[in-house]
Amino acid sequence: MRLIAALIVCLLIASAVSAQETTPVPAATLTIDEALAQQVAQDADDARRSMEEAARYAEDASRFLGIFEAISVAIAIAGGSLGVIGVTRLFSAQSELAKARQRVDAELTDLRSRFQTELTEKENALQAMSTTLLQSLERQRKATEQATLALSLLPLGERQYRAQDLQGAADTYMRALKLDEDNPLIHYRLGYVYVQSGQLSDAERHLQQALSIDPEFHLAMAALGYVYRRIGDKLPEGLERDEMLNKAEAHLIKALRLSPKLVDDDSESWWGSLGGLYRRRGQIDQAIYAYEQAAKVTPHSSYPFSNLAMLYMGRHNREQMLQTFRRVERLARGEVQAEVDNYWAYADLLTSRLALGKIDEAEDALTSVFDLASASSPYALEALVDTLTRLLDSLGGPDAAPHIPPYIHRIQERIGEITELRLKST
Repeated sequence: MRLIAALIVCLLIASAVSAQETTPVPAATLTIDEALAQQVAQDADDARRSMEEAARYAEDASRFLGIFEAISVAIAIAGGSLGVIGVTRLFSAQSELAKARQRVDAELTDLRSRFQTELTEKENALQAMSTTLLQSLERQRKATEQATLALSLLPLGERQYRAQDLQGAADTYMRALKLDEDNPLIHYRLGYVYVQSGQLSDAERHLQQALSIDPEFHLAMAALGYVYRRIGDKLPEGLERDEMLNKAEAHLIKALRLSPKLVDDDSESWWGSLGGLYRRRGQIDQAIYAYEQAAKVTPHSSYPFSNLAMLYMGRHNREQMLQTFRRVERLARGEVQAEVDNYWAYADLLTSRLALGKIDEAEDALTSVFDLASASSPYALEALVDTLTRLLDSLGGPDAAPHIPPYIHRIQERIGEITELRLKST
């Protein structure tokens, strides 16, 4: 009977161990959500198999015990010759077997109940995970669609900007930003348009947002430096102005150190903005160096050479100034032929022709400047007035170049008209 008991115990232990063990599942290269869902499903399958195996082993044990009960009864009937003691032992063993069978049945019932509960929990968790995954995938799909639509709006905004439709470009970029608010490129483009329209606080906010998303975004870094330079230009002489220009210089230098050939949305080198900063400080040598670097980056652009020409005059080198302005005229003429709506090229063409005394040809350039100047912002024309004023000073004033002041006056009148229209619209 000890042998029988030992066999039953071994069978019960095997059943319990088998019910608890699970087969490890090799890890796959999955997303976190997919891995969690797979794990939940695997746990549910393991629980179901464990319950089925435990039930099978328990039923085997029960049948095993039933067989021994039957054998014991047969022995009791057929083995009367064993004596009272032997029969008593057999019936005692039969009673123990019956109790063992009852315990196995009870444990089997409890095991089924516990595994059924666990299985239900696993299935519920799997269903919840499946719902979460579907919702996540739907959000990702929608976000991807919106990001794609936002990017498709960028070429439209760029065309509007190049046509000097600054308000239209800003509206387009704002629409793109609503679709994809964490896109640093859209923040940069919107900030750049705000710079050109004179909305410097809005420009600063969007460029800072672009850098908070991507701290190494060189374009936004340089543009923010340009914003600080523009803000500094409006401040009176003093520590606050110096501090603002220092901040502008730091941003521009950092961006250019990381990307020396960096150009803005007007296809001009950011070295030019740094040169403009040095010129305002009176650091002529540094300004010339910066504009020379810009000329190396964009050798077919008239912009850096136009500024170099006037800086050369500041060194009292009139011949070098005139020679450089001849180059400016040639380059600007090529630019306007390649891109008929290039306002800045026409502005350089006007400046060079006035510097060279070509009055009739300058009139044609001024007409194009007025045609292309933005009706929503006077900034481009204000920049031209600043350039022509510096040209006038370089040439020796109104007495030395009497043909320039009338052009400055006409441009100022157009600025007044644009400003008045803006005030009426607001």
